[in-house]
Amino acid sequence: MPELPHASSWAAPPEFYIDENMHGRSLRRCIVELGYQVHSPASVFTRERLEQGLTDEDWLPVIGEKGWVVFGRDQNILKRELELQAFLKAKVHMFLFPGDATRDHIIELVRLNLAQICALASARRPNVYWLRRDSVISYEERRAEIHRRRP
Repeated sequence: MPELPHASSWAAPPEFYIDENMHGRSLRRCIVELGYQVHSPASVFTRERLEQGLTDEDWLPVIGEKGWVVFGRDQNILKRELELQAFLKAKVHMFLFPGDATRDHIIELVRLNLAQICALASARRPNVYWLRRDSVISYEERRAEIHRRRP
C-alpha cells in the first residue's frame, strides 16, 4: 500500500466534502487523521435546510464556490440534465466510489489513490473521476472505455 500523503505535503492541501450519500464516519476519520479538512452536509447546512432535503442543484454551487473536493457515490449525476448543469456550473472536482462499495472498500480506494486525488484537485481543472483499485479515471476516459465495450 502506498504511503499516504499528509495534508502538510501540499502547499495548499485540498479540503474535502463528503456527500450525504456517503454515510458513516470512517472516511471522514481516515482523511482527518492525515491533517485534511473535511466537510459534510451537516457541517455546512442548517438542520432545517437538511430536513427540507438538499438536491444536487442546491449543494453543488456552495461547494464549488469554496473549491472543495467532493467524494460521492452518485453514479448517475452526469445522466440527469439538471444535475449535470449544476455540476458544470459549480466547477467541482468530484471523485465517485462504486455505488455498492462497502466502508472498507471505500477506505481502501482512498488509501490507494489519495496522492492522485490531491494532485488532480491541485490542477484546478474540475472533472468527475471514478476511483478504482488500480487507478483514478476521468469522465472522458470512462466514456471512452464504455464505448469500446459496446458491440
